[in-house]
Amino acid sequence: MKKIILSLMVLLFSLNCIAQSNNVTNTQKEFMFLVYSDGDRVADLSSKKQQLHIQKIGAYIENLAKTGKLRDAQPLEMEGINISSSKGVFSETQLNKDKKIIAGYYHILAKDMTEAIKIAKSDPRFEEDGWKIEIRQIKKVTGIN
Repeated sequence: MKKIILSLMVLLFSLNCIAQSNNVTNTQKEFMFLVYSDGDRVADLSSKKQQLHIQKIGAYIENLAKTGKLRDAQPLEMEGINISSSKGVFSETQLNKDKKIIAGYYHILAKDMTEAIKIAKSDPRFEEDGWKIEIRQIKKVTGIN
């Protein structure tokens, strides 16, 4: 499993280099796709199905990079911490990786929300149950970005 994740990360790094060379034009807006899964969907697959999953996602990402729609994409580890604060007191809780969890993200360029939705719907993850993509336009704030 670690070899598969490492291979996917190397592929993503290479594709991100291509994607970051594409400039944002005036007609393109930036969107963040947050990819949710019901638990660790990939770990539950057989080795052969894991490879197929990675090949399909790799082809999808490669196409986004080649067409100038991808700024960045990365998978996320399934373990993590939620930090919250109330009246100056912090609390830390482990993520529940058996529930719906953010498995990765895409930073996408699209002309509008309609195009962003079309791009998200073409993600091969939707050939399987248990996946969800939240689409949010990146807000431009002077002095921050």
